[in-house]
Formats: sequence, structure tokens, C-alpha cells
Amino acid sequence: MTQLELIPMTPDEKGTPGASWWQGSWECRNFHGYFQSREQGRGDWQFTIHSFGDFHANIYRVSRSGQLAHEDVPIDAQSRITVHGRKYGRDHWNH
Repeated sequence: MTQLELIPMTPDEKGTPGASWWQGSWECRNFHGYFQSREQGRGDWQFTIHSFGDFHANIYRVSRSGQLAHEDVPIDAQSRITVHGRKYGRDHWNH
């Protein structure tokens, strides 16, 4: 168990952009209001895709109250999602 797990973060704290916390073996963070994680705290941060549509992907957001919600973002023919105007390839999302 890491030291961070001994002091649980409140949902309101998770709702603050830049907040990071551990959930089991996953390091999680609030990246400008979007949820990202990485296993064992190593590797690229990844957005989590909940589902796909014809031209969009449904990813998780972190609300101001720290709750997860869904948001549709565009996905292009090269499997890149667009978040805050920036494109992220397959190394930066999981499903």
C-alpha cells in the first residue's frame, strides 16, 4: 500500500483539475476536467473510452464534485480522439 492510499481523497478534491490519487494499482488524475489513469503509476496517461459512436468516442470526465460523467469527443479515421482541441492517438486511450 502506498502512502497516498492511507489518506483518502474526498470527491470534491478529485474534482479539482490537477488532482491525482490512487485506486488500487492505478494512478488516476483529473486532467483539465477529464479522467486519466495509468497502471502502477508508469507509462502514458490514458483517457478511458466508455463506448464508441460513428464519429465519436464517449470518454469519462471528472465533475467539480469529483463524480465521473460521460462526454462525447470526436474520433478520426486514424483512431485519434480530440480533447481540448488536441489529438491523442491510441497510446493515450484505452477501452
